[in-house]
Amino acid sequence: MIKAWFFDLDGTLADTDCDIREAWKAAMAELGLARADFDEVFVAGPPIDVMLQNLFPAEYTPELAAKMREAFGRHYDNDGFPNTKEYPGVIDRVRELKAAGDRVFIVTNKRHAGASIMAKKFGWDQVFEKLYTGDMYGVKKPELIAIVLKEQELPADECVMVGDTLNDFAAARANGVRSIGVAWGYGTKEELLQADETINNPREIKK
Repeated sequence: MIKAWFFDLDGTLADTDCDIREAWKAAMAELGLARADFDEVFVAGPPIDVMLQNLFPAEYTPELAAKMREAFGRHYDNDGFPNTKEYPGVIDRVRELKAAGDRVFIVTNKRHAGASIMAKKFGWDQVFEKLYTGDMYGVKKPELIAIVLKEQELPADECVMVGDTLNDFAAARANGVRSIGVAWGYGTKEELLQADETINNPREIKK
């Protein structure tokens, strides 16, 4: 019996790609980084340090990652998310799950500062019980899910992780949590195959 739902943010609750890309480009310009194929190879969702290492393996250092996080956050958190849009029907379905007695949480790699501002803008803070982000604890998503399970005293087999990329599905599997992949996000077809189930619209989010 499912009692709790963990929702990813980027690519699951909202299309955040455009605003994330613009903040990345502004931060890269500040730090003197450039990739001609940035728009082709960039993927919204992974932690900043992971994406930075993928994009700039030769230049990557922990110090550079710290500078990128600071510069990205400064641009992203203050731009008002002008191009970010909720995926139609997702929050409506979340409200229905909550009304039925289930517990609902946001569990994301997104920085807490930006995620919390966005949650207030769209009213998600009035829907979800709590927002969990990796930087709250200095962990990646597998460890973050483990923290949620422990803090909320939730049995893993009574929870579902709803996300769009391999990062979500692998993290869920590592904790014995069922995963649902959403086809409207940023994950590839190959990534979605790693979810326990794949859905094409929010109405298919079912126990």
